[in-house]
Amino acid sequence: MDNKNYIFIAIAGVLWGTLGLFGSLLMNSGLRPEQVAFCRLFFGSLILIIYACIKTPQILKIKRRGLIYTIILGFISQAIFNITYFNAIKEIGIAAAAVLLYTAPIFLAIFSKIFYNELIEGKKIVSLLLCFAGSFIAATGDNLDVKILNIPGILLGIAAAVAYALMPIFSKMALKSVNAMTLTIYSFIFGFIFMIPLAKPWEIIVYASDIKILLFMIGLGLIPSALSYLCYMSGIVKGVELSRAGVISSVELVVSVAIAWLAMGEDFSLAKFSGILLMLVSIVIASGNTLLNKEVPKTSVEKTS
Repeated sequence: MDNKNYIFIAIAGVLWGTLGLFGSLLMNSGLRPEQVAFCRLFFGSLILIIYACIKTPQILKIKRRGLIYTIILGFISQAIFNITYFNAIKEIGIAAAAVLLYTAPIFLAIFSKIFYNELIEGKKIVSLLLCFAGSFIAATGDNLDVKILNIPGILLGIAAAVAYALMPIFSKMALKSVNAMTLTIYSFIFGFIFMIPLAKPWEIIVYASDIKILLFMIGLGLIPSALSYLCYMSGIVKGVELSRAGVISSVELVVSVAIAWLAMGEDFSLAKFSGILLMLVSIVIASGNTLLNKEVPKTSVEKTS
């Protein structure tokens, strides 16, 4: 497996790490969670459509079978994920929501076994456990908010993790017959369409009249949305194992904590630092020898899966 495929997954995680920053800026400006989710997909799809029209207009063509996949992805992995995740943040806070979201690699490993019969061997189990433990510690630090016992909020967070884990599952099926960018564009489009009744986009127009808020919206659609999904799909379409990709992309949490500390002025405790170290260890274990040796033959990599 070429190292660059793992790098694409890691870059996607870094870009996703800015999601909380843009989301917080918009919610602090008065937008509701559903409206933030709508903006992410609307501006994300708009940016991708413009890019496609300039580079490869034919990429916007899609067959009926591919359209079905994009509708499913748009509903589950775009609309449901974004709505549940931003509402989980509203109910139980960013830290608790992040902890629940980062159970996604565990769900992804289970789904990968069910749909693709991927092995869940010793090293993978260790990496998944370290991923969850590290994300939990990095998100909560040494202060576990009692609001995590909010049952509706917990269920929303778990639902977001499940939807998040299903994205690469359906994507890998769809990518057999649909181009990665085509898949991303149409899933974004159907995602914001499904959210129209809840988001009430006509109310968002009032906020968009403020150039500062409009730039936040565009940034949300570009950085943790359009670019991140393209990088992620570029990795899995080349054969990166889904459960492994789920752990590698969880570098997102490391970036999120760094942004919270440097840009948002949040506390950065020793406990959070320890959690980040656990995350890095889990990433190394998940990626195996591939990241350490550029000359590792394909057969050797397959044996580590």
